[in-house]
Amino acid sequence: MKRIFFSESWSRFFSEFGLKSFDDFFQYHGGQTIGKNNKRDVVTFKLGGQEKQFFMKRFFHPHFKDMLFTRRNFGQFCSQARCEWENTRLLCGNGIGTYKPVCYGEKIKWSLERKSFLITEKLEGQSLTDFVKQSWQRLDRQQKEKIIVDLAAFIRRIHRKKISLPDLYVWHIFIKENQSKGGWEFAVIDLHRMSQNVTNKKQQLKNLGRLHHSMTERYFDDKLKRLFIESYAGNDWDGDVNTLATQIKRYSDKALARRKPKPY
Repeated sequence: MKRIFFSESWSRFFSEFGLKSFDDFFQYHGGQTIGKNNKRDVVTFKLGGQEKQFFMKRFFHPHFKDMLFTRRNFGQFCSQARCEWENTRLLCGNGIGTYKPVCYGEKIKWSLERKSFLITEKLEGQSLTDFVKQSWQRLDRQQKEKIIVDLAAFIRRIHRKKISLPDLYVWHIFIKENQSKGGWEFAVIDLHRMSQNVTNKKQQLKNLGRLHHSMTERYFDDKLKRLFIESYAGNDWDGDVNTLATQIKRYSDKALARRKPKPY
């Protein structure tokens, strides 16, 4: 069984370009591949007179452990695309920045996913990795600290919604300056392993450990990392901030033992 679900009036928009069926989308070759492994790839493409830009993530024969994860998270087996679709809708509904979902499609056989895809609109701003590569050196200390404080508040707001992001790395965060508010706005991507209704703080500490692990010393020194932890804790953290810092560092070291931080 093949099926597609659209947000708002996107079905009519894509049909104008001959994209109607599951295969039309999944086999679309008009874009540029920007990321790929043996289980998924990401393609960017533009359509329309004003050249709207989209990103399509395609999933190929997912691991059974990923299928089990969707069952545990949603109470039933569902495709990787639908999982990420539901997660984006949850974040958007709670005012948390992420990409806007346009449509998703899935090929299901015997109630299990064979292939699926998710299409989203281009995010405003730029990836945090690109931002620090291009702009970090010209920022003064106060500007850097403001970004760290705002980032910590963003992550704490996610966790207060009982959401866990196992793939919370610097390269999965987007940043945009909000000049009217004198601060910075953030968004998260790569949500197919996101969990809802998480009450176990250990999972959230693992999120923080992986983010800490991805904050390379080239851009984020120890004082900035400490500022992030203190800002995340705020004035209402139930416990000692030094203990929190130790726990985050422990999970960061565990991540480092498995792999080196992704270069950027």
